Amino acid sequence: MSHRISIWFSMVLTLLLAYPAHAGRDNEDDGKRRGGHGKHMVLNLVGTATAYDQTVPDIDGDGKDEPAKCFDVNLVDADTTKVIGVSTDCFAQVTPKDLGLAMVTTTFFNFPSGTFIVRLNTSGQLLLHPTMTPSGVTMTHMSGAASKQNTIIGGTGRFARETGTARLSGLLNMEKFSMDKGGSVTFDCLFVIDLD
Repeated sequence: MSHRISIWFSMVLTLLLAYPAHAGRDNEDDGKRRGGHGKHMVLNLVGTATAYDQTVPDIDGDGKDEPAKCFDVNLVDADTTKVIGVSTDCFAQVTPKDLGLAMVTTTFFNFPSGTFIVRLNTSGQLLLHPTMTPSGVTMTHMSGAASKQNTIIGGTGRFARETGTARLSGLLNMEKFSMDKGGSVTFDCLFVIDLD
């Protein structure tokens, strides 16, 4: 009998010691995911938006802001699928290349706790197969970019002095858009952000 009590006591003690540590880690991870407060974020830009003319911070080093076409779309936590803010994605220095486009994208990630800005050299490629997202949206282009260098060019609030890297893998419907006339673009773009 005493042997069984000893085993039972050991099991209970192990559970009591393990559970708070595990729960603490879960709560910490959840807190980091909410509102973009973590060091590693997977963020989804989702929605259809109409282009508007805006300037973005200097690209070519001449000290002058650059003209761009910008779009405001929902910013979604890819893990929870909840809208956690608004993102502004801006296309500048767009150059046609074969079946696609080369451009400099400047993306503003706006959270209640602050904003950070990611700058990437982005490629947009015409999709060669009919492509529809799981939610039933037809897409015409894919976009991609990555860098191991710092891609965060500015920030406010909680992100005021942040640096880090970003990777973009996206799908776009650009049937109703051109750089000269504007129009609308549908976005479903994933950004993987790692803050230093």
